[in-house]
Amino acid sequence: MQKKTLLFIFFLWKNLFFSQGMDGFRIPDSLRKKSFEQLIHDYNKVLRIDNEKAELYANIILSKAKKEKNDDQIYDGYYKLAHAKGLNSKNGLTYADSLIKITQKVNTKEYPAKAYIIKGILLNNEFKYKDALNQYIKAQSLSKNKNSDQFYYIKKLVGILKTATDENDEALPLFLEYYQYQKGKMQTNDKDIKSYIGSIFSVSNSYSKNKKYKESKLYNKIGIAECEKYNDYSQYVYFIMSEGIAEYYLKNYAIAYADLKGIEKDLLKNKDYANLSILYYYLGKINYELNKENVAIQYFIKSDSLSFKSNDFVPIVRDQYGILIDYYKKTGDEKKQLKFINKLFYADSIINNSKQYLSKEIYKKYDTPILLEDKERIISDLNNKNSILYWFLGSGILVIFSLIYVYKKRIKEYQKQADLLIKKSTSSIISSVPSSETKKLKISLEEKTKGLLPDDKLQDLKTKLEQFEKSKKFLRKNITIDSLAKDLGTNRDYLSKSVNELKGKNFSQYLNEVRINYIIQELKDNEKLRKHTILSIANDIGYNNSESFANAVKKITGTLPSYYIKLLQEQVEKQNE
Repeated sequence: MQKKTLLFIFFLWKNLFFSQGMDGFRIPDSLRKKSFEQLIHDYNKVLRIDNEKAELYANIILSKAKKEKNDDQIYDGYYKLAHAKGLNSKNGLTYADSLIKITQKVNTKEYPAKAYIIKGILLNNEFKYKDALNQYIKAQSLSKNKNSDQFYYIKKLVGILKTATDENDEALPLFLEYYQYQKGKMQTNDKDIKSYIGSIFSVSNSYSKNKKYKESKLYNKIGIAECEKYNDYSQYVYFIMSEGIAEYYLKNYAIAYADLKGIEKDLLKNKDYANLSILYYYLGKINYELNKENVAIQYFIKSDSLSFKSNDFVPIVRDQYGILIDYYKKTGDEKKQLKFINKLFYADSIINNSKQYLSKEIYKKYDTPILLEDKERIISDLNNKNSILYWFLGSGILVIFSLIYVYKKRIKEYQKQADLLIKKSTSSIISSVPSSETKKLKISLEEKTKGLLPDDKLQDLKTKLEQFEKSKKFLRKNITIDSLAKDLGTNRDYLSKSVNELKGKNFSQYLNEVRINYIIQELKDNEKLRKHTILSIANDIGYNNSESFANAVKKITGTLPSYYIKLLQEQVEKQNE
């Protein structure tokens, strides 16, 4: 009897779980009668060609499978939806996590290993390479001696990780091994055309990364021929792009331009902004090599406009900022010169914080000290351009040096406060750098609110706020005093007065302080977190952008998150020496 009850609860839970995430989705009438086989065929046909359509087909597969209570297709629907969303620059991790949960106790040829594989792929797309590797290791242990397809596919995925961290020599043998495995399968009844063609592209791309462009072109030729032979064009655009890049490095500029320009519309249609940014970068480089500077600049500007979209900055395009800075310096446009200096700093912050690539070359012409001096000079110039008369040359130079001195002093202060922050315990983080304004506000608020609220109600709200902090609900985005008041079963005015009386600060200050207090300790304890971008960390604790997060950290701790993270990393490196 007890066993039957447990089984009933399990199936009830599973059905409730499956019902989540599909609210509001309706299968179009024209596709309602299609079988799973037809829908899967349609999905495979448009994947990487039109990812919006692929996402639609995945939704239909999942919706239809839930309605028919077909577990195998439910698993496949979650997998396909997570994959399509990832390719479409959307968050597919929730679907991957759902797939892991519902397949944990499944023991088939594909699952649960396949669930960990898709999660690893999505984490790789977000530059979370160590986290992705952990998922691949789990998948490999689950697929060992059970699924050779997955075993070799994981080799390819590890190769992609090695490519991302610039270990191209080590990645190439993994791609070749995967290609040979898929090529062998093509002689059997178990052939997988899409995976086979994908394996050819992996080899081509790896040769390109290793600067072996003739070998890359050889595999591009094989790949294009196989796309046409098997009528599978999911990788076709990327073979052409790889061909164009190879021709550029072989200095065949006219052919390279024709190849790259020819696929621009396809990338635009598929909203593949990361590859589109790379495409415009190479079109800019071709024109730059042909001394068509003005045309090159327009392509670099296009590349820049896409390179940070969805935070998908690709380090290969970094050197275009040096060219743009030089160009606007030459034309005397200091505003744009300053703009691209700032863009270059931001690009470097993404590269350094995510460590997605290890930069092997330092662009000496644009070393940080030189750029900082240029930045200060430009700011000074722009601030003074509209003045009636310029000061004497000597006083102008004095102003510049003063700005540099102030800037350096500010940097030292940030470093000093970061050092103090590391030495302090969690409980004293917020109180480590109290401003006179904070003290005055606290005294003022205590005087205004003292005795205004009944003790029993105040104690009740105090307990609820403690639970709010303990459960880390302050990490949610877009928390307002109104929304929190509703959650706590009170009203806005009462919550505001209670926070003033209990915390000695207004609601906004209180929310910022609990968030910053939390993340300061997390960064100290969690080495993986320190490798995330500032934007990613800001998103994790409820901020909508990196600027508001950095300002909050600075106001509360006296330093900036980048200095604090850098000092923590240096501390770890010293300990490892």
